[in-house]
Amino acid sequence: MPTAPDPRRGRACDACHANKTKCDGGTKCTLCVKRGINCTYKHASKSSSGSKSPSEDTADPRAVANGFTSPALIQNLTPGTPQISPNDEIKAGFKRIANHVRSGEIPIGEDTPVPALDKNWIEGNSKEYFGRFHDTWPILHGPSYVTMDTSLLVSVSIAMISCWLRSPDEFEDVVLQLHESLMGAFSDWIANPRSRHEYDEPWPFETYQAILMNIIFAFYHGNEKLVSKASLLRGTFVVALREAEFFNSDNAAEQQRVHYPGTFVPWLMTIRDRWKRLIVSLFKIDTYLSIARFQAPTLFREEIDLTMPATYSLWNAYGLNIFFKRITLEPTDRSNFKLSEVIANPNTPAKPLLLFEDIHLALCGLLPAIWNQTQIVRRSTEAGRSTQNSTSSLAWQLEAWKADIERLKHQCFHAVEVGEFPFTAYIGDYDEDPVRAKALAMSNIKCLISECLMTYHLQGLQLYADPRMINSVAMASIVSPDHEAGVRPRLQKLHTQLNMWAKTPESRRALLHALAVLRQCESDLQANEPQTQSIDPTSYLAISMSALVVWAWLVFSEAACSCVPTINHINIGDDPLDLQNTARLETWIQAEGTAGMNNIPLCRCVSEGWMARFNALLPLGKRRWEMSDEVAPILNSLSAGR
Repeated sequence: MPTAPDPRRGRACDACHANKTKCDGGTKCTLCVKRGINCTYKHASKSSSGSKSPSEDTADPRAVANGFTSPALIQNLTPGTPQISPNDEIKAGFKRIANHVRSGEIPIGEDTPVPALDKNWIEGNSKEYFGRFHDTWPILHGPSYVTMDTSLLVSVSIAMISCWLRSPDEFEDVVLQLHESLMGAFSDWIANPRSRHEYDEPWPFETYQAILMNIIFAFYHGNEKLVSKASLLRGTFVVALREAEFFNSDNAAEQQRVHYPGTFVPWLMTIRDRWKRLIVSLFKIDTYLSIARFQAPTLFREEIDLTMPATYSLWNAYGLNIFFKRITLEPTDRSNFKLSEVIANPNTPAKPLLLFEDIHLALCGLLPAIWNQTQIVRRSTEAGRSTQNSTSSLAWQLEAWKADIERLKHQCFHAVEVGEFPFTAYIGDYDEDPVRAKALAMSNIKCLISECLMTYHLQGLQLYADPRMINSVAMASIVSPDHEAGVRPRLQKLHTQLNMWAKTPESRRALLHALAVLRQCESDLQANEPQTQSIDPTSYLAISMSALVVWAWLVFSEAACSCVPTINHINIGDDPLDLQNTARLETWIQAEGTAGMNNIPLCRCVSEGWMARFNALLPLGKRRWEMSDEVAPILNSLSAGR
């Protein structure tokens, strides 16, 4: 066994390096003793054996600045270059790493360490990532994240996302340069399939994490080309993980037994849950990209062969003393239920253990059936034949999960006073400051509720409308004069189908989902709720999709102006007072009639005003989520004038 390196060098043993745990060094570190495994330093010896003499390590600072120096040379570069501003240092670092990724000097699939030259600026740019982004996408184990013990691909992706979230105007160009370099390298790496015998090796987990983080970043950024590339990479990524049997729990357990052995509980939980959370996050982003691109999902809930993950609180226990304190409060029965079975059944026996994250996954899991139903209805309509309608079954599931959101919301708001589950499941950091910890937990809960509700409405819009067909018509109305629609057979067919749809109860249900999104987002913005204080692409997608559906209803529901109410008329905000009066709304849904909200008629003659209200909910400038104009082309002309 290689001798243990000098602890002052800060090199971790093999097990601590793999787990991203701080190592106290010596011939056998404390954690390896607790785990009951051999404490080896093969990783550290391998890293140090490749060191060169001082003369070989000297690099031309001009070469470093231009990105022509290898990572090994950069790591041993001695100080002495002229001082530059922190932002310029970050930009130079992003450019340099982007160049190394493109040239292949930073290999994909290997855990290349962070060069010493880049340690400080990368380490100093993680705050924004481990804020709202990490709460929504808890892919990484924050308590064990250490820059020098994490692969460069993951660490620089964290810094990239943080810098863009903090100041897109300042870092936009260099961030996109790095992101596009990484996406290209990831695509090339996945396109080169591994042989079967290689799957016995440890999964390149940190590469998987970096790939997923960049796919999610593209969705956050919203640029159409970036989202398109991310959607393609998502598809090949899912196929590659299937080939590696990554979604199989038995295979994951074997990986842990062979490559990450031990008996120390925090170690085992971290290895197990990072696998679960990567799959869960991939399932979420697959749903969002599929909806945004009007496509069928790639990953199915039946493939999620894992038990329910640990709570957010345990995953974010900073310190072993905090971990062992919180594990006693953990609902241990969660580990007895398969997540795929839980999210497929609104009447699951695990209902008392459900958290918002589970309900959100259940809503995501409805997309394949909804997408199939939409295709069946579309083809049957085109052929002029009736079809067996399974909408009612899907609608029941959708409303059942919505009821669980409201139930859990009530429980959390009550439990905050007494400090009980489920509220305690969302306590993150700051145990030394209970007031701050509770405030942050409540902020996290509100954001999760918003995400669940936006996903609920998105699925409702998919179920009761055909957004892809509406998008095609809307796009044609922007790029072609109105009179051309009558002479283009495909458009004429789509117009006929939309005219028929706009007179059905389904169109009115879709309209109510769209108006609910508008009312909720306007209310949140006015109240300055936590979810409005950071980039929220899920809400932007729901806003855009809702604008698309409202536009279609305004244009195709009536042949003439409908500002004058009919007998069967609703005025949301007055009659009924809100969207919770299901009896009054159901009466309107089942019979044709006019509608309004707060005395403003839903009529084609004021369509621009309605679109302006949706558009006002989307951010301005470089924070504009460009996919909103792709999803709802009618918003494009409005955004140009803002």
